[in-house]
Amino acid sequence: MSSSRRWRWLAATAAALSLLATACSGSAGQSTDGAEVARKDRYGGTLNIGLGADPGGVDSAVVNQVWRTVARALADSLVFYNPETKQVEPWLAKSWTASDDARRYTFELRDDVTFHDGTKLTAEVVKANLESLNRPGIHSSAKTVVQGIKTIKTPSEHEITVEFAEPNAAFLVSLSRAYVGIVSKKTAELPVEERQKWLDGSGPFYLEKYVPNQSIVLKKRDDYDWAPKYFEHNGPAYLDKVVYKIIPEDSVRNGAVIGDEELQFIYWVNAKYLPQFESAGLTISKTLNPATGTELPVNTSSKFLKDVRVRQALQIGTDRDEFVKIDSGGVDQAATGPLSKDNPYYSDQSALLKYDPERAESLLEQAGWTRTGSDGIRVDADGVRLSLRAPEDDPGWQVLQDQWKKLGIELVLDPPLPAEANEKLLSGEYDIAYWYASSPDPDVLRANYGTTTGSNRSFIADDDKKGQELDRLLQEQNQTIDKAERQKLVDEASRILVEQAYEIPVSNDVDVWAHSPRLHDITPVGLDQYLINAWLAKK
Repeated sequence: MSSSRRWRWLAATAAALSLLATACSGSAGQSTDGAEVARKDRYGGTLNIGLGADPGGVDSAVVNQVWRTVARALADSLVFYNPETKQVEPWLAKSWTASDDARRYTFELRDDVTFHDGTKLTAEVVKANLESLNRPGIHSSAKTVVQGIKTIKTPSEHEITVEFAEPNAAFLVSLSRAYVGIVSKKTAELPVEERQKWLDGSGPFYLEKYVPNQSIVLKKRDDYDWAPKYFEHNGPAYLDKVVYKIIPEDSVRNGAVIGDEELQFIYWVNAKYLPQFESAGLTISKTLNPATGTELPVNTSSKFLKDVRVRQALQIGTDRDEFVKIDSGGVDQAATGPLSKDNPYYSDQSALLKYDPERAESLLEQAGWTRTGSDGIRVDADGVRLSLRAPEDDPGWQVLQDQWKKLGIELVLDPPLPAEANEKLLSGEYDIAYWYASSPDPDVLRANYGTTTGSNRSFIADDDKKGQELDRLLQEQNQTIDKAERQKLVDEASRILVEQAYEIPVSNDVDVWAHSPRLHDITPVGLDQYLINAWLAKK
């Protein structure tokens, strides 16, 4: 999986829009107020969106990060997560029931939904979708959603029941994510490598063409009429076409969106370009990631990091304010816990994350790293250097490299090939890794750090008592329906994660978009981009 920082600096800066978005500036020459334009006059036009790098495919169940762009326009989900109420609402499923123990979920599907190929949404199609996510090659974010399913039954054409072996309180929110978007049965049954190139979804647009490293072209579905009530939109999308253009060079992409001919919208805006865009009259929008942001799983099986004191030295030896200032130009927020402040189960652990380099050095000395070599790196009694290996090399990691060197810790930046990244992050060959989540549910912590179920990205051992206590809390929060009780479990799990330094939360990314003032009403939900209401004013 690519980290958010890889995307930020390859594509220009990590990005997307949310309901917390704040519009900055407008065009002095723009005479048309979007609110004054009747809905019937909003139809038509092509929206051109600039990407700094090819996403690697079009199916977010297979390819990471494409859920931020193309995927949400192509495939709808069973349920919709309302970012204002932070509640799950109907979408392709018009109603559902959940058992008191959160093991069994029964969904009643709409009977008027079709895919672009003309086939209908049925319970059997949804069953095929869920089953398709539990196979090799599917991205871990999607695979985690269906982990633990015991049975899937379809008692009628539009009724489906999913039963888990263990309680799963996060299932409904997880189903709202784009990487669990519902595709046609034919698409669901395709080999994984084929799903990267093509999909037939239930969304308001269909894939017309994908030319890797050049463009992705979407066209409107005229028969679409099942957007969530949240959008207050009946019928098809306003835009006729959406074209994602791959333009690697910042200067070319920036000039194109300012010119408003070749592009009208760009993602991943580097903070240094904001003054230029604002002076040109572009609309700037920002959002806070509702999940985690930049987090660094710590490999506790590493010979250097088995000692909790070394891990804790890294935790409090990280100057998060400096990191944010350099890495994002001050746009991001310093992490104050494992979860973002926009997560409904946010837990403030800032007291354990206070920058304290003097205490960090003391912890290292207590752990036996008392001598320093001629290069400034600490060595143990056997002369072994305190050298850690990490899978990234970008400005953010270079900040950490510099900060930790001041403590006497070497950080070797050794990124793998992109195609090997996800596998190597889970292999344990790195001392410090990275991860990034976007789901607005605390179960992302179990998915990443759980040992009974989850990816165990910190490689917590069976004899690690604190680690096993953490796992118990993470499993239990996913089995708890009562919000107050679940919050207590998340609070305690968050404290252990930070206190034991199983992970190092660094920053919560505030994603940035810039677009022409002619473009109106791209509705954000978390980090997902929704185009159903988007429209372009006439020049």
